[in-house]
Amino acid sequence: NGVEVNEAALLTYKKIAVKSDDRKAKTYLNEAELQALYNMPLTGLREKVRDVFLLGCYLGQRVSDYNHLTRGDFRLSSSGRFRVVAFTQEKTENAVVVPIIFDEVFAIAEKYNYDFPRISDVIINRYIKDIAKELSDSVPSLAEKMRTTLDSKEQRLEEAGKVVFERDAKGYVVKPRYEMITTHTARRSCITNLYLRNIFTTAQLMSISGHKSEKAFNEYICCSSDEIADRIAEIAENAKKHRSDMF
Repeated sequence: NGVEVNEAALLTYKKIAVKSDDRKAKTYLNEAELQALYNMPLTGLREKVRDVFLLGCYLGQRVSDYNHLTRGDFRLSSSGRFRVVAFTQEKTENAVVVPIIFDEVFAIAEKYNYDFPRISDVIINRYIKDIAKELSDSVPSLAEKMRTTLDSKEQRLEEAGKVVFERDAKGYVVKPRYEMITTHTARRSCITNLYLRNIFTTAQLMSISGHKSEKAFNEYICCSSDEIADRIAEIAENAKKHRSDMF
């Protein structure tokens, strides 16, 4: 936007608000899609990328954390009743204790004898899109088109006539969901799926994710309007059933 970015200027200019239409699209994988990804037959590096990515989907952490798990991070909770993953988040230095809700975490851990593959986020981002594209043949929801925006590199390529991006009737760029999947999709998927279960409070989920503010936490919930409507209707139905059981 031609705004100066030296130190003095940054103290003067107000933060430029980013409109929702200017943001890159965010998606998440629902539990059925995650199960299909987990069951997908893969080998070699593609299998390792999928498994590391799934750890993020089941534990709700950043790639800098789910890509560096060790055997020592797995232990029993203080009560001795449940298995948890406990570590200090690299970005924020928050200590988190994540209950292992999904049995698939144990299966992946045992597959590698808790010596998890170390794969750069660049490689994960490159391969996970191709894996999801292949999976979309049997899971069509992954190929559904989403509105999004172009980054600066994509804009330059399009302006140079080297590539043409698909647009909808209103002129918005659209891409299939599998192209929207990145390492960060894993964290988003876990938070959104647990939120949609309607059994955990926001405070409990923030304890797992390590978020300190509810505003930042809410950015990771990717529910559609239909999913939110279903959640409200389900809560109302359960409340109605509870009232009827009382009388």
